[in-house]
This record gives sequence, structure tokens and C-alpha cells, in this order.
Amino acid sequence: MMDDQGNGNQPSTHWLDQVLDSKIQINREVFFYILLIVLAILTRFSGLEHRVMSHDENTHVYFSWLLEQGRGYSHDPLSHGPLQFHLVALSYFLFGDNDATARFPAALFGVIAVGIVWVFRRWLGRTGAMVAAVLMLISPYMLFYSRYVRNEALVVPLVMATVWAITRYVETRESKWLYVLAISSSLHFATKETAFIFTAQVLLFLGALLAWQLIKEKWSRSNLRLTFLAGFVLTALGSLVALLTYVRERGVDPELTSEVIDPGSSLPGAVLSPVIALGGILAFLGLIIIGVALISEFGRRLRTDFPLLDLVIVLGTMTLPQLAAVPAMLIGWDPLAYNDPEAFRSTALTVVVLVGISIAIGMAWKWREWLIVAGSFFVPFIVLYTTIFTNGQGVATGLVGSLGYWLVQHGVERGSQPHYYYLLVQIPIYEFLPAIGSLIAVWFGFNRWRSKRVPEVTEESNPDPEPRTIDRSSFPFLAFVVYWALTSLVGYSYAGERMPWITVHIALPMILLAGWGIGKFLDSIEWQEIRKVNGWIVVGLILFLLISVIQMLVSLFGADPPLQGTEIDQLYTTAGFLASLGVSIACVIGIAKLAEGWPLSRITRLAGVLFLALLALVTARAAFRAAYINYDYATEFLVYAHSARGPKTALEQIEDLSIRTTGNLDIMVAYDNETTYPYWWYLRNYKNALYYGASPSRDLLNYPVILAGDPNWSKLDSFLTDQYYSFEYHRIWWPMQDYYNLTWDRIREMLTSAEYREALWDIWFDRNYTAYGEVTGRDYSLENWSPSNRMKLYVRKDIAGLVWDYGVAPVVLEPEEFVDPYLDRIEVINADLVVGLSGSAPGQFARPRGIAVGPDGSIYVADTMNHRIQHLNPDGEVISVWGQYGNIEEGNAPAGTFNEPWGIAVAPDGTVYVADTWNHRIQYFTADGVFLGMFGYFGQASAPEAFWGPRDVVVDSRGRLLVTDTGNKRVVIFDAQGVALGEFGGFGLDLGGLDEPVGLGVDAQGRVYVADTWNRRIQIFEDRGEAAFDAISEWPIGGWIGQSLDNKPYLAVSDDGVVCTTDPESIRVLCFGVNGEFLRGWGEFGAEVWQFGLPVGIAFDSSCSVWITDSANDRIMFFDLELCED
Repeated sequence: MMDDQGNGNQPSTHWLDQVLDSKIQINREVFFYILLIVLAILTRFSGLEHRVMSHDENTHVYFSWLLEQGRGYSHDPLSHGPLQFHLVALSYFLFGDNDATARFPAALFGVIAVGIVWVFRRWLGRTGAMVAAVLMLISPYMLFYSRYVRNEALVVPLVMATVWAITRYVETRESKWLYVLAISSSLHFATKETAFIFTAQVLLFLGALLAWQLIKEKWSRSNLRLTFLAGFVLTALGSLVALLTYVRERGVDPELTSEVIDPGSSLPGAVLSPVIALGGILAFLGLIIIGVALISEFGRRLRTDFPLLDLVIVLGTMTLPQLAAVPAMLIGWDPLAYNDPEAFRSTALTVVVLVGISIAIGMAWKWREWLIVAGSFFVPFIVLYTTIFTNGQGVATGLVGSLGYWLVQHGVERGSQPHYYYLLVQIPIYEFLPAIGSLIAVWFGFNRWRSKRVPEVTEESNPDPEPRTIDRSSFPFLAFVVYWALTSLVGYSYAGERMPWITVHIALPMILLAGWGIGKFLDSIEWQEIRKVNGWIVVGLILFLLISVIQMLVSLFGADPPLQGTEIDQLYTTAGFLASLGVSIACVIGIAKLAEGWPLSRITRLAGVLFLALLALVTARAAFRAAYINYDYATEFLVYAHSARGPKTALEQIEDLSIRTTGNLDIMVAYDNETTYPYWWYLRNYKNALYYGASPSRDLLNYPVILAGDPNWSKLDSFLTDQYYSFEYHRIWWPMQDYYNLTWDRIREMLTSAEYREALWDIWFDRNYTAYGEVTGRDYSLENWSPSNRMKLYVRKDIAGLVWDYGVAPVVLEPEEFVDPYLDRIEVINADLVVGLSGSAPGQFARPRGIAVGPDGSIYVADTMNHRIQHLNPDGEVISVWGQYGNIEEGNAPAGTFNEPWGIAVAPDGTVYVADTWNHRIQYFTADGVFLGMFGYFGQASAPEAFWGPRDVVVDSRGRLLVTDTGNKRVVIFDAQGVALGEFGGFGLDLGGLDEPVGLGVDAQGRVYVADTWNRRIQIFEDRGEAAFDAISEWPIGGWIGQSLDNKPYLAVSDDGVVCTTDPESIRVLCFGVNGEFLRGWGEFGAEVWQFGLPVGIAFDSSCSVWITDSANDRIMFFDLELCED
């Protein structure tokens, strides 16, 4: 009966049967790819657990862990697309959660990237595809980021699948390739926002190619052809005007560079420019004209005869609904206001309109195919962005927020790398072989194009040529890859955010292009002739010749060239050079004899192949060193904010302490805002982990282990030091960035200096910075690497005593208990008046320091980082403001300009004296800010006027001016006009000696009080004559711990002899009686009216109330206290 149906003897056509029945022939090519995939598995998966989880990986691994734990995940454009989070969570589910399994998805996609090159054999050629696969395997960027929890590893195979689908559809017109295109594009958009850039590149190429085909097409009516051309020109012109205007008008706030915009915050986005609007209108009108002309001329043929149009419609209609952020931002709406229905309504309406346009175009095209394409694209898109339908807001964040956020972020220019960052830094250091291979490809491609043009010229000379037919079933793959590589390099170089990992997107097309070019180069060599007698010997001789010549060049252009002297080192260099020269001559002679009869071109091409092979070895070596040796160091340029080894070393110690003291991971451990990365991830299984942010409190004394980044050390050291051991580590570091501000003069200096050349060679070849440090006079040892941030691991001494190998020595097993001498009398006191906030307008402050009260009760404030003085009345209202930035080291600091003024004092006659700290001088003004005079210069105590960072000034009852010359560890005495009278102090630990004197005060008896900071005491000096002061007493300060630039205490003395001083990094104010007895104190960290961010300057008014500058909170505070006796 089956025979009657005609199917009884037919072979099965089910796809699974076809796969099972297929026979794969294992030839040398297949074996080669199998070997490459095995090597890819080994190189991508080996040792994934060793590298510290880096800064940019933490968000991905932590939120993936929350998803795997069942705590959900909500897409946030800040951390790119959701695909990676789902894949990493799946890896945790299958294999457990640790550093290695977090990197499994990236490694897997890295292996796929090597294997997928196989499908490009038809365009690259067999040899070219094998070369491209090898380049993919050994590429430093492809290897490193296939072992890194970033999106780049996932993007590579998805992009290659997209290109594969495009080329195959053009050739076959099979709808399945449109579905592959839709799925790969959907996953790409769900991976990273670079999908918008790549899709724009593809659409631009396809559109231009389609336009060219249509122009070359035979039109039945010439007026329609002209209409089409007019529309095309109008669209191109409008788009160009809008784009160039946007690029020109996109301002970059220098204060925002390296800042990450918080989604939902107010955006520094553009508003609709009339020129941009005009360009957009012209482009839209042009598209309408094009559409009318094409429909009128070709009608239904548009559905059947133009595969490029099909691709444009598929990619265009899938992308269009995701572009709502563009018109929203240009009009001035906030596309990130997801949580505000009222604000987001207009943007949502834009999405609906764009979706409607896409549906209309798709249904008018081929409605059945378009519905399948749309389903193939939007089903995975919505499933991923909504976290399998558990996060409805994901539709908004995916369709609008993804592009909207990163448009803003590119305007911020995070990292602010130079435009030549890829061309002159990343590619020459890592991807030089694909770059050279791409140039070879362009050369071969140009020659092939030129050879094909010859017949065309002949045809055109024929007076009766045949009608030209257009081949619409072939895709110009080579032209596309050349275009892809060039536009990637140019586009990413001018996009706002230039980061090292973006090099992956530039290297990918170069690898494919280099594969084709080097493949053609290899195929052009007569290997059969070389295999004949002596051929491989000639190859060996050429290889030795190349190595010898390279060695000679390194010697000649190095810092110690040959034939320069008779010292032993010079003789060694000369001997090495002569040996290389001798080997080179011998090789040339051998090649001449053995290759007799060979054309010179064969020898030079063989030399070229061997040179490329050497470059491949150097590339593989660079990749291996980056991935397996230098992975935790800042010596590599393919990372940016990169975790050092320190966090993992500290983690190992924490885990050891926990197991030895609690039996598991139950130890109480606290971490701050700086160490959140990577301890957010690493402490996920510690039940008693505490995040205390940037606000440490004494409650931390209950925690035996504390982690802190360097900005918070001083806050902790003030109350932890005597009870905790601390261990310091590098936490995060950045590559050396001397490539900034390159000029032709700098380049010429580097290339003409033998020392520079050798230093740069050492960096390029070995990542060795020793010679470069010697040339530049800087220390590039890892211990002192800059830029970098550090962290400390604090271990309480009683815990260290239990496991004494963490202590300094066994003798400290029972540490003394630290007692804060002031703790029981620290009060909570509300300020009676708070004035100011952050900013540069009058009444706003930027890190204010010194403060003084004038004879009339008005207030003078050293507004330090605004480089000015503010004069306020007792109610906090601004009277006047004077001063601006001027830096004497830059040769531009005229009278009345400041470079971080710190100290300020007012004489009884109203004259205002200002310590212009980093211009190393004192300036004085009238009460209204009129400049009167200045004195002082930078120096190391060679004269009274030679200052090193003067921090405070005070006027005594005799009208003399006293200045703390902080860096020179002395107090200098001047008259009212700046004439030097004398000095006292000088470095010392005994009474009268000073170490980092800062605050000054004078009591009613004329005695001078000095905040002797690093000796942690207040000293009292008594007037012994016109220019002499002797130390008569002192008392210790149980504070002032730390030697940071911010920990500079000021003091004030009331008429009754009460002395109040700030303890900046202990975040408090301490007041003492005339004999040093502690009276009261107040303050804790915060921004409330009873708290300080960093108390610095302090002054009494006539009623014995206190004014204090809260520097970190950019404000001044008034406390009406009963400190003095009536």
C-alpha cells in the first residue's frame, strides 16, 4: 500500500535521519579542525579559577548567582544584555558556583568561535579558513576574553552566525536563513548594545549595495529612476547632516568622564536640535520617495527579485522598535524613566508607533515569512529580557533602555581614551598579525579586482555590447569584510566609550580578512617545487636568516649598539652583532647555492611566509602570557580597571581564619564600598558578612575581620589601629597610560632616542617596564605601580592570637585593650545653623577648610577647591566672594588668584590674611576683598618667606602674623606687611619641636597654640620678645591618627582659654580646658545636622559659639554651645 503513495522505497528525508545517516570523511582538513577545537577547549577552559574575579566581571557573576538561587534578575542596561546572566546562572545550576564555572559560558563560546570559522570555507577558501581559525585560536583578545565574564566572548560567534546567514540567504534565497538571521540578531541584541553598531554597519552596506544594484537595473521609465536617485541623495544628505550635527553638538563634561550614569537619574542628553530635526525630516522624505519610485517601477518583483531588500526589511523591522530612545532623547524625554508612568508614557507611545511601522512594512512584504521572522526574533528577546516572564519591566528596559542608557554613556566617554587608542595602542601590541594579514588581503583583493576590470573595459569598447545582467545571487563577501573592518576601527575609535575589550569587535573582521589574505599568499607559493631536493633546507636557511637579521636590528637600534667601545658589556654586544652578521652572510650564501635557479619572487614569498609564522609565534606568546602569566597584573594593556591578586589572597586568609575559628564560613566579616568589587561576589556564602559602605562606625569593633579600600583607611585607623593588625594589598590597578597626549614631537623623540626605543621594545615584547622607568624617571615596579588602588585586611588581635601565624609575633597573643580617652564624653549635638551645599555658586562650597570670624562678627571661609574666599554675615548670607584659580607652577597666578587656599585669619583692623597653600604664599586683602599684598615662594626653609604648603595663619594681639609652614615643620612670624620677624619650631619630638604643624590659635595672654599633628599633641608657646616664642607646655591628643592630605586639624582658642580642635578623620571635634583637660566632644560620620563628613576649620565668635567647616559635606556649621564661663 505504501508503494501506491510513491513513498515506500523513498529514503527518509527527516533531518534527524539525515544527520544520523551522514558520513563524515576524516581527511586532513577535518583532522586539522578537530585538532584546533581540542586546542581551543584546552586554552579556553584550563585554569579558569586562578584569575581574580575582575571589576567588570563582578556584576555579571553576582546577579547570575542571585538568579540561580531563585532570587530573580531584572535587566539593567548598565550591565548590558540578559543572555549572559541566564547562561552563567545555568552554568551554576549544572556545575556549582565558583570562579571557574562563572567563566564556562564565555569559554564555550570561545571554542565555538574557533569552530564556526569552518562554515566560511566557501568564501575564505580552504587555506584561508584554516588560517582564520588559527588566528582566532591564538588571538590575545579572543583568548583572554574567552576566559572572562564579559559579553565579548558571546558576541563573536553570534556575529559570525549573522554574517553566515546573510551570505547564505543571498546565495540560496532559502527562508531558513532569514530565521537564522533573526535568532542570531535577537541573541546579539540580548547580549550587548554593540549589536546596534553592528546592525547599522550591516544595514548601511546592504542598503548601499542594494542601491547600486537598483541603479544598474534596467528601468522602464527614466523619470522613476531619477526620482529614486533623488530620494537616495536626499536620504544620504539628511542622515549625514543629522549625524554630523549630533557628533558636533554632543558635549562631553570633563567632570563626567569615567563616571557611570545611574539609570533613572537625570540625563545629560541632547534636546532636539533644529538642524538634526531638519536632517531627520529630509532623510524620512527621501525614504518615502525611494519607496514610491521602487513600488511604481518594480511592484511585486520587489518581493521576489531582490534578496538584499529582504535582508534590509528583516533587519530593519526587527531593529526599528528598539530605536525609540533616539527620538525620545532628542525631544528631551527621559527614556530611562521606567518607574514613572507619567514620564515614560510619551516614550512608550513612540515604541508603539515604531512597532506599528515595522508590522506594516513586514505585512506588506511577505506576511507569512515576516511573522515567523518576528517570532524568531522577539520570542527569545522577550523571554530573556523579562527573565522568563518574571520581570515585565524588562520589555521597556530592553526595547528602550538598552540603547538609551548607552547613548548617554558614550556621551560621558568613560575612560576617556584617545581616538588613536585602537590604531596605535591595542592593535600594534596585540592584534598586529591580523592587521598585517588584512593589508595583505587588501593587496590581493585589489589585484583581483583590477584583473577583472580588464575584460569589462574591453566590453565597453564594443559598440554593440550585450545587455548587462546583474548577479543578485552572490554576496561580495570580501568587500563586506573590508568595509566591516574599516568601519569598526573608525566607528569605535570615535564612539564615546573607548575601552580595551572593544578591540574584540575590531579584531574579528580583521581575523577573517587576514585569513583570506594570508590564505591567498600561501596558495600563491609553489609548494611542489619547494618539496624537491634541498627545498626544506632552503626554508631552514631563510628562517635562520630572518632571526639573525631581526637580532641585528634589535642590537643596532637598542640602547647599547655594537662597535661603540671596549667595555666588557660593549664587547659582548659587538660580539653578538658580529655573530648574527656572520650567520646572516652564511645563510645568504647557502640560499644562493641551494636555491640556484629559483626565481627571486619564490624566495621572497617564502621569507614572507616564515616572517608571518614568526609573528604568529609572537602573537601566541602574547596571548599565553596575558591569559596564563600576567592575568592578575596591570602590565597588560588589554584590561582597564583590573583586579590585582590581593583580594584573592585576602579571601584565602579570611576563609582560613573562618574555618579555624568557626569550623565553616560563619566568621563575622565587614566590607566597605571600595571592596564591594570583588567581595560582593566572594563573600556571598558568608552568612555574617556586613556591608558598611563609606560610613564606618565603632560597631565594627564587633567584627574580627574588616576589609577597606584606601579612601576609608583613615576613618577606620582612628579607632581600629590599636586593636587590629592590618595587611595591605593591591586591590585594583590600571595599565600604564603614557600614550595619552601623543604629539609628533613625542613620537619623534621616542623613535630617535635609542633608550626610548629599547624601553618600548621591552614593553612590547616582554611587558617589562624597567628600562622605561629608567628613561622616564618613574617607578614601574608592581609594588609601587600607579595608577592603582589598595585595600587593607584588618584582623582583630584576639582572633590573630588564636591563630598566631597571622600576628606579628607570638609575644602579642594577648594584646592590650585600646581605650578611646574621649569616647564616654562624645555627645550628639545638633548644629544651630547649617550653611551651604556642593557647588560653585555664591553660598556653595567645594571642600572648604579654614574659617575665621571678623571683628564685626561676619564669617570668612576658605572655599578651597573653588579657589576663592567667601564672606558671609552671621546668618550665613553671602556678602561677597573673591578669587579664582591660579597655579604659580603653571606660570599663571596673579594677585588675587588661589591654588587651594587653606588657612584664613582676620586682623583687628579687618585685614584678611589667606594661606594660599599650593602657591606657597600668603596674600592679604581688605575686608571687602581688595588685594593689598602678598609674600612667599616655594622653598625648603632657606628663608622665612620660603614656604612649603603653608596651612594656617593667625594674627596675635600685637598685630603680628604667624604662619604654620607645614611642610618645613615650623611657625614663621611676620609683621602686618609681610616683613619677616623670626620663626620657631623645626622638626623634633621633644617639647618645642614640630612635625606637620597645622592649626594655630592665640589666647588672651598672647600665648600661641599649635596643632603639632604628627606628634599628636597641642603645644603652647609663650611670647618672649619681638620675634621669639618658647614652648612651655603640651598635652597629647588621642586622635589625629593617619597622615593623609585630608587629616589636617585646625584649632581655635576662646577668650576664656577653651581650646577646641578638629579631629578630621575621626570625624569629631574635641574641646579642652586651659590645662589640657578634656571637656567635651561631638561628631560622627554622616550628613545630618549632628554629623560631619570631615570637620576641618574651626573658629570662635565673640559669644564663644563655634563655626566649623564640614569639608566633605561642602558646608559650614554653627554650634551655639555653653563652652565658656560667663
